[in-house]
Amino acid sequence: MATTLLLDGLTKRFGSTVAVDDLTATVRPGRVTGFLGPNGAGKTTTLRMLLGLVRPTSGTATFDGRAYEDLAAPTREVGTLLEATGFHPGRRARDHLRVLAAAADLPRRRVEEVLAQVGLVDAADRKTGGYSLGMRQRLGLAAALLGDPPVLVLDEPANGLDPQGIRWLRSFLRSLAEEGRTVLVSSHVLPEVEQTADDVLVLSKGRLVRSGTLAELRSAARGGTAVRTPDPARLRAALEAAGSSATDAGPDELHVPLAPERVGELAAQAGVVLHRLAPAAGGLEQVFLDLTADAAPSDGAAA
Repeated sequence: MATTLLLDGLTKRFGSTVAVDDLTATVRPGRVTGFLGPNGAGKTTTLRMLLGLVRPTSGTATFDGRAYEDLAAPTREVGTLLEATGFHPGRRARDHLRVLAAAADLPRRRVEEVLAQVGLVDAADRKTGGYSLGMRQRLGLAAALLGDPPVLVLDEPANGLDPQGIRWLRSFLRSLAEEGRTVLVSSHVLPEVEQTADDVLVLSKGRLVRSGTLAELRSAARGGTAVRTPDPARLRAALEAAGSSATDAGPDELHVPLAPERVGELAAQAGVVLHRLAPAAGGLEQVFLDLTADAAPSDGAAA
């Protein structure tokens, strides 16, 4: 069951545009890996190279040392969801999966099994043209699971899901990883990635700018103190007089690069009332924003 994905010096150029630049990373089995980056960072191009849809300019993308095109039975080894749009609008969902199963020489029972896995049994005889985006995402996941593969490569699987659907997806991806599967998920929903992923890859301008466990990335956040006060201007002046500074973090809220104890002392000395004083959350969102602050689109329409 266990399969390791290896990206080794993966590079893709479209003319003068470098979409992916010397990307090296390992995606391990039994874990959910979040693949993050702003629009145009090169995520989709990377996934397409991994799946043999785009030829790399240089470097390799392999599954236990084998390129996707060298897999004997790709459907049984790698499940993919890149776009939840490949459905004939006049075809019923169950029939769509039956066609895919027949093409991959998979047992027909798998259609019913995956429909149950993604919660589409009651809607399986509806035409996909009447499906919501969230239902199409579930159908795309069902198609990815038909071959019961050890690897799942999913591009924005939470797109279009309602809060209940996102909660279901979170537990679903965790259960797949707990079975020993390798799960690579590209996503823009950072709070959801933070609740789901074990490992994170952050791409910016086509280059890998950070990789590691979620805990490691959280520890790289800027830290400091989150402060809420009805008099932020007065507190800011007190901080500046003490040689520090503050940045706006919301209405009447400041982020201060000092320990909470020191901020409290300075506020007390200046007679500033505080409504909140706490260590700033070192969350994935802050790490992501810090790492990609100067990012500009590099993937573009050519990709």
